[in-house]
Amino acid sequence: MNERARSCVVPIVLQKSLHPSARPAIALGLTFMLVGLSYALPIRLVPASVGKLWLGNMPTEVLNVYACVAWAGWAHFLYAFRGQAQGLKRMQFGARRELLYLAALAASLSLLVGLRSALGVTLFGAVVWATFIDHFIKAERTFDGVSVQAEGLLKRWLASYRSVFAFAWVSVVLLNIGDVDHRRWTLIGVSIAVTFVELAGGGWKELASGHFRGPLLSLFFIGEALVWGTFSAYGGPVFLTGVYIFHIAAASYFHYLGSYLYAFERTSGVDRLLTPLAVVGVNLGVVIVGWGAAKFEWLGWLTPIIGIQWFTLWVAVHLVSSELLPIFKRRQSAKVS
Repeated sequence: MNERARSCVVPIVLQKSLHPSARPAIALGLTFMLVGLSYALPIRLVPASVGKLWLGNMPTEVLNVYACVAWAGWAHFLYAFRGQAQGLKRMQFGARRELLYLAALAASLSLLVGLRSALGVTLFGAVVWATFIDHFIKAERTFDGVSVQAEGLLKRWLASYRSVFAFAWVSVVLLNIGDVDHRRWTLIGVSIAVTFVELAGGGWKELASGHFRGPLLSLFFIGEALVWGTFSAYGGPVFLTGVYIFHIAAASYFHYLGSYLYAFERTSGVDRLLTPLAVVGVNLGVVIVGWGAAKFEWLGWLTPIIGIQWFTLWVAVHLVSSELLPIFKRRQSAKVS
């Protein structure tokens, strides 16, 4: 089969590119579909009592979305832990330093469990999501082909100022700071200004290239601010909770999908666990286990691991493990040099 014929047969997600890419168009399209499917599921995935632990009364549909995001997140963590384990092997730390790394992870887990107990589930979750912002920025810059290893926090945030502005604006609107939801012209005016900053600051060129994710996220945040800022005045607590979960779901799915697509291309498609079918299989497996743990008492022992009320704890563990490996890598490099 010649090259032209092969390109017609192989799906685009499986085609090898010259440079690793997170395929923003594919990730965005699938994100829209996954958010819609998560809301539309006609069955209850977890008991209603779970949602009351930290968000009060939640409709079945909203709780289902959070459950899908949490279980998809656990699949994402499994791939991340696998990648970190592969990184440890490549760095050839030796048994002693590998045990030290695992001990640091175990100590971090114990500390995070204690912090969750002290702060409570809601406040702990808020702290974790705030901390997650920098991880998200680093991931998005990596997916756009930027090396973030040598970047400091300030440099990274300045380089991502357009996305930070857009995220800050949608946060202001979702939290209704300054009663902005009742100031329609302010809502429109600031959104237009943030859009201008995004496009004039390089976003237009990046969108035209088709390879960058940052402008897509920024414009999504701005559009989200306009929609929810307009309609939240007519909604109560249940509506606002649904809006918040929608925001988490869209950003999370986009992040998960981008990580799979980037990893697949970075490995030139040779890693079978990163093929689309394998990724779908792993995610469905986690969903089945999570649903079973929520439904059957004899699987209740799995709740602290995969129960959605514990999701933010494992997000925090994921953040810590992502930071620990580069630290160990730098120390190893300094020791060798």
